[in-house]
Amino acid sequence: MTRQGIRGALVVVLPAWVTARLLVGMGWLVAELLADGDEPRALGRGLLAWDGDWYRSLMVHGYDGMPLEGVRFFPGYVFLSRAVDAILPGGQTTALLVVANLGTLLAMVLLYRLVILESADIGTARRAVWALALFPPAFVLVWAYSEGPFLAMVVGCLLLLRRERWWEAALLAAGAALVRPTGALLMVPALCAVARPVTTGGGLAGRAAAVVAGPLAAGGYVLWASLHFDEPFAPLTMQRRLRGDPVDPVRRLWEGLGELFGPDALGDGLHIVAVAALIVVLVVLARSWPLRYGAFAGACLVVALAGDNLNSLERYSLNGVPIVLGVATMAGHRRLGGLVPLASGLALVALSAAAWSGSYVP
Repeated sequence: MTRQGIRGALVVVLPAWVTARLLVGMGWLVAELLADGDEPRALGRGLLAWDGDWYRSLMVHGYDGMPLEGVRFFPGYVFLSRAVDAILPGGQTTALLVVANLGTLLAMVLLYRLVILESADIGTARRAVWALALFPPAFVLVWAYSEGPFLAMVVGCLLLLRRERWWEAALLAAGAALVRPTGALLMVPALCAVARPVTTGGGLAGRAAAVVAGPLAAGGYVLWASLHFDEPFAPLTMQRRLRGDPVDPVRRLWEGLGELFGPDALGDGLHIVAVAALIVVLVVLARSWPLRYGAFAGACLVVALAGDNLNSLERYSLNGVPIVLGVATMAGHRRLGGLVPLASGLALVALSAAAWSGSYVP
């Protein structure tokens, strides 16, 4: 990307990036105003709430100085933050937040370039950037969470797959899989790209590398952790203790429909409402964009639904970042143009406030 191209993308991206942070700040203010008596622990932790504390502890103590549960957090975000901490003053918290927020900024710039490449439509590219910034669970892109650098690597990988630069795409797929396990699912868009190439360049080895890099990197970390802690599949086992045993996503969705009318209507019932909205967006995505994007977003949603515990489902769906392309397409319709960003922005404030209040698990 040329300097002029970077400047042009930043002109579009920065307002959305800043606006999202202002809205998350509003969410914190709402949580403060709603706090009754004892301050919720998450609210007191600020931008280190929930998983942020785990990542900071991993930076300080490493895996050996943590409960075994900490092994479910893949190491890529911690490695990047330690590198930044070695350069910048401010300590571990500053490093985590810099990596998270600059990673988000980079993801938005790359998303803008990807949409321009796919559609040659600046309007759609702008809407995609805003859709990512205002996506309701995207408040974690402001917190000390791994999603920022993860999405930067994912969108970068998708951009390189589109350009059929297989080896570079493989490198980013491996990096993404070391940040979050869902990076292994990048094999899905890679398979789509390899199956229907535009050119014949790159060679068989490069194409194969693009497909297997994510699963190999994720599997490498799982293997290391299993051997190091003498616990087979340790990261997956720890995650299963939180989310429950794997279940049939279709059956889990059907059960969730019943929860809409039961005592858990404000718990898993709301997750099912979110799933219904995501399925609508996924259909729009599949009908309007190349197969690889819908396939990847759909795979991420299926994995999110495959746990008995649906907490964090909305954030997991954000891992399939092409979902925002479907939102951008919907926002391009005249009747929905103003409603979609307004509803997304309000939901962003509400979810961030609920997460800080302890009533929503991000």
